[in-house]
Amino acid sequence: MTGARGHFRRSVGALCAAAPLAIAAGNPGCSRAEETPGRTSTSAAAAGTGGAPAASSADGGGGGSGGGGGAPYAVAAVVPARAFDATPDPGAAHVYFTAIDASGRAGVFKASARGEARAVEIAVGPPFVAPLGIATSTDGGRLFVADPGAGSAADRDAGHVFVIDPTGGAVAPVQGGEGLVARGLEVVRAADGEDRILVSGRDPADGQPGVFSLPARGGNVAVIARGSPLADPSGVAAAGAGDRDVFVCDALASPDGTATIFRIEDGFVSPFATGLHAGHPCGLALTRDGAALFVLTRDVARGADEIVRIEVASGARSSIEIGARGHDEPGGLHRAKGADVFAFVDHRAQETGSVFLLRP
Repeated sequence: MTGARGHFRRSVGALCAAAPLAIAAGNPGCSRAEETPGRTSTSAAAAGTGGAPAASSADGGGGGSGGGGGAPYAVAAVVPARAFDATPDPGAAHVYFTAIDASGRAGVFKASARGEARAVEIAVGPPFVAPLGIATSTDGGRLFVADPGAGSAADRDAGHVFVIDPTGGAVAPVQGGEGLVARGLEVVRAADGEDRILVSGRDPADGQPGVFSLPARGGNVAVIARGSPLADPSGVAAAGAGDRDVFVCDALASPDGTATIFRIEDGFVSPFATGLHAGHPCGLALTRDGAALFVLTRDVARGADEIVRIEVASGARSSIEIGARGHDEPGGLHRAKGADVFAFVDHRAQETGSVFLLRP
């Protein structure tokens, strides 16, 4: 972490994810509440954009009903780790995650989705500095990582996007991903059948926050949206194929300190949901049918993580309680490409942090 500096160091979102909890607790941009696992239950739906979801909880004994869709969900701890972001492979047999190991090295790891509490190193150490975001290719054959601290010059962090072979651990930069100060990313299949990487970060030319698209094989960067109202975009999700309907979470776009989800349709940016207590990096993912957006947040009243489910068509909200009281530092969240199985991170669970799996 000591290699991260400049613009990355000044970023509230990146600092909260990468810094020790004692540092993060003193940062006004980091969510924190002082408040026993196993409660995963629904809340009543609250309609519309804006405000926090209405909550009415019931004990679930390790599982509960996913509001809005009526499906039950169960939460399982996969492995303890000082993790930032996590994603299942397409078939949800394994979970890949970015983290800091016991010796302080940043890297990418893998664990069985069965929760055997053992992580395997895939690639650790340089060039990684602060690997905040991770996603798989649509076929699961490659991993992509967003690292806003990589490639740092003396006065600022350039950031980079990397591609990793999950079997051999070979790491290479993705051409076009340099200088984006990349925070979050997702991989989608475009209309031409090629994978594209959706990246949240900053325009290298002028530092404006934005969401960008580049070919997974490397190439020219396309701007999906740039500048106001975006302030500090991180988590990204896309509806359908390509990059014409994108959701992005911005933890600093609201003056009250809560996160805003923006929807970007053909380049037009509009607020989709506000008043969310999201973490850093912000975790969000669409269900496989695109009907609902899952956002990993903190329930302020309960002092624990929850997933807010937002119906895309109506904006109606419901919540799924997923964490114990005191597990209240949510991180990244991604869905398996081939199933409605979600991996997510809490920076405080099991004292050092942990990776979890949410499945029907």
